[in-house]
Amino acid sequence: MDILDIKARVAGAVVESVFRRARYKLTPYARSGEAPVLRIGREDFTPHFTATQTAETRGDAVGPPRSFLVEVKYRSQLGQYLAIEGQRGERSAFAQAKRLWPDLCVIFVTDRPDPGRSWFQVLDLSGYSASAPVRTLDLAEHGGLAIWRTNVDDHEELARRVFALLTGV
Repeated sequence: MDILDIKARVAGAVVESVFRRARYKLTPYARSGEAPVLRIGREDFTPHFTATQTAETRGDAVGPPRSFLVEVKYRSQLGQYLAIEGQRGERSAFAQAKRLWPDLCVIFVTDRPDPGRSWFQVLDLSGYSASAPVRTLDLAEHGGLAIWRTNVDDHEELARRVFALLTGV
């Protein structure tokens, strides 16, 4: 296992912790023979988990549960990756994933975000179009997920410390 694989696993664990702190119940995505799996080259682009938040855990008196399929990806050069995928149009990983899971949220973890951006960024495929530039939101800015900025900031600090230990920086 190389350092990128380790960072990807750490990223997945930290994102799960973000959702747990936001009072979501996490269920691993079914990897049975019935569940679709998307392989793009050497990469598996399949949801990691379903995050469900009930009215009680949201603090609402009423309302149906909210559920999101979540895929977690570590990318050190997120901007470059998004630009390349944007150029691929209908052949992009995002267009292919949207056909299988139209409501998938892809959470990117990057240790080299653009200035002023979070380590945790989300691409909500429900609003994705292969003909438009690929844009992410900082995780705390995605209103539908209802994840607090302090939750993201705390986990960003945790990820920063763990990644520093891994790379010796």
